[in-house]
Amino acid sequence: MLFRKSILVLSLVLSSMATSCTTRYQDMLRERDERIRELSGQVAHLRGENDELQRRGIASPQPAEAAATKTESDDLLNQVRRDVGGEAEVVYRRGRISIGVDDSVTFDSGSVALKDSSHRVLRNVANVLKDKFSGRRFYIEGHTDSDPIQKTKDKYSSNRHLSTVRADSVARYLIQQGVPESAIVVVGYGQFDPRDPKQKSRNRRVEIVVGDSM
Repeated sequence: MLFRKSILVLSLVLSSMATSCTTRYQDMLRERDERIRELSGQVAHLRGENDELQRRGIASPQPAEAAATKTESDDLLNQVRRDVGGEAEVVYRRGRISIGVDDSVTFDSGSVALKDSSHRVLRNVANVLKDKFSGRRFYIEGHTDSDPIQKTKDKYSSNRHLSTVRADSVARYLIQQGVPESAIVVVGYGQFDPRDPKQKSRNRRVEIVVGDSM
């Protein structure tokens, strides 16, 4: 009788242990499956990002490639500065090379006729555009300060109007120097894109911005 009871107890213990092992094994399987689903989702997300970058033609640069690209960009910027000369400000603005020429170089107050002093720097600009950026689009952007027009308000309805006409004067000169007319876009910002809100004189300028390939 005692022997039978011992066998029964042992059977119950073994059964309990087996049930416990089975439960733990099932829990491990569930944890594994959840982890696989989580990783699969991450892989799918990364693949989607990679496909989107490839669709846009954007490659994620490696550190060495990024450093090389920055060096090349800095070299190009320095070359443009050297070739244009000190009468223009050459910078990267909104990710594009911008050549800014102050109105003190290009125009008399209230005038849209180019001053003789502008010819040298604009010839340099034209040569740079033709030599280094052939096949690109060029945005000739006019800018003014925020002062309302007074003396010439019978000719120009607004600062935007004045800035557009001045940008067009620069564009026509660049075309005369051999820059393709089809590559040029004339834009008038007026006072709405200041370079230095605290110094009005710096805002009166024309910027020649190098765009994408046509």
